[in-house]
Amino acid sequence: MQKFIYLLIPIIFFVLPFTSHSAEEGSSDVKPAVYGVLMYADWCGSCKALDPKISQAREEANLDQQDILFVRWDLTDEVTSHQAKMMAAVLGLSDLYEANAGKTGFMLLVDADSGEKLAQLTTKHEAAEIATKIQASIKSAKS
Repeated sequence: MQKFIYLLIPIIFFVLPFTSHSAEEGSSDVKPAVYGVLMYADWCGSCKALDPKISQAREEANLDQQDILFVRWDLTDEVTSHQAKMMAAVLGLSDLYEANAGKTGFMLLVDADSGEKLAQLTTKHEAAEIATKIQASIKSAKS
C-alpha cells in the first residue's frame, strides 16, 4: 500500500499542471461588449418607473443571454454609493461614475473596452425601444 502511495504522488504532480492549465484556458476572462449601468436609488421615482421596463426588455428580448453585463449602481445612501464607486473602479468606469454620481433614474450603455457612452435609456423609452437600443449598442461595440 505504501509503495502505491509513493507511486501515486509523482503521477498526481505530473498530471496536475496539465489539468489546471486546461481549466484556466476554459475559464479565460470573459468580458462583455457592453455594460448596462443603471443609476438607481430607492427614493427615485424615475428609477421605479424605469426598472420594470428594463426587466421587461431583458425578458422579452432574451438580453441576459447577449453580450451585456447589467450593473446597478445604487446611490440611495452613503454606504451604497461607496459600494457603487468601488464597483465602478473594478469595471474601469471611475470617470463615468464621477461624471454621473448623484444622478439617478437612467441607464447608461457603455462600451466595455473603451468606456465610451453608447446610449442613455430613460423612462421615456418603452421596453421594446430599450431592447432595440441595447441590441444596437452591443452590435456597435463589437464592430
